[in-house]
Amino acid sequence: MIRYVAQRLAAGAGVLLAVSFLTFWLGTLIPGDLVTVLVGSEGATSEQYRDLRHKLGLDAPLLTQYGRWLRSAVRGDFGKSPITGRYVTDEIARHFPISLELALLSLVESILIGVPLGVFAAVRANRPAGLAVRAALFVVFSVPPFVAGVLLVLAGALYLGPLYQASYVPMTENVVLNLRSMILPTLSIAIPLAAMTAQMSRAALLEALGEAYIVTALAKGAPRRNIVYIHALKNALVPVITLQGYVFGSLIGGLIVTEQIFNLEGLGRGLLVAIGQRDYPFVVAGTLMIAAMFVLANLIVDILYPILDPTQRT
Repeated sequence: MIRYVAQRLAAGAGVLLAVSFLTFWLGTLIPGDLVTVLVGSEGATSEQYRDLRHKLGLDAPLLTQYGRWLRSAVRGDFGKSPITGRYVTDEIARHFPISLELALLSLVESILIGVPLGVFAAVRANRPAGLAVRAALFVVFSVPPFVAGVLLVLAGALYLGPLYQASYVPMTENVVLNLRSMILPTLSIAIPLAAMTAQMSRAALLEALGEAYIVTALAKGAPRRNIVYIHALKNALVPVITLQGYVFGSLIGGLIVTEQIFNLEGLGRGLLVAIGQRDYPFVVAGTLMIAAMFVLANLIVDILYPILDPTQRT
């Protein structure tokens, strides 16, 4: 297992290295560089442009710039933002916990809602109750998260005052207000995700219930409840966990709209602002953080595979 984890960590490090270079390189292709943002497009002389580019190291070849950045990054130093003048690590530390909390709570809520609904729909497949649950899931899944977010903001402002907090409050300051500021944003994300999780749970459980060992156990009179909720559900959870790993990685960087709607200064919103300002040090570090979370989530999923499914052990 240790060798397997080490191999996955090495592969993840390779992915992060590739992502950092691609992000660094793509930043040089965007029209309008950082120097133009800092000195303005009018009134500055060519000497001022040249001097500032040399001061920022932007006149060096791309690989030289990337090598300098990488040497500092491996020591945890992502430099200073030329726009705000603050250290990038401090900016990441300010934005990232909000996105992480939002993603984790949304994922937990979607699992708590989606898996039981999927099991219910699978156990009652082709019955009125199961069909009604599936129809409701399709309706919920078809509602975009930003529409659900806007509706929840209106509902929170007009009717759900005790559950609504207009601005984010860190958990370290006040746990109750923190949860109030997170309830509606996480619900706007979790409800569509729960519908997707429920569909995956239902399909995986139905497939597991059709396996030969399950049919044989039922034919021999084994208690159906134990067969369904212990043996079949355990195997059905493998693809569901795979889905959650992918969803979590996507959530960390895909919460821009939700963070905008609910006024949360998370990493996605910070990246959006940084891209507009050509704040490349923050863009590269933020993108790398998102990729790291994606790699970590999939590593945890890979480790859980052999625990849930003994056939995956080598």
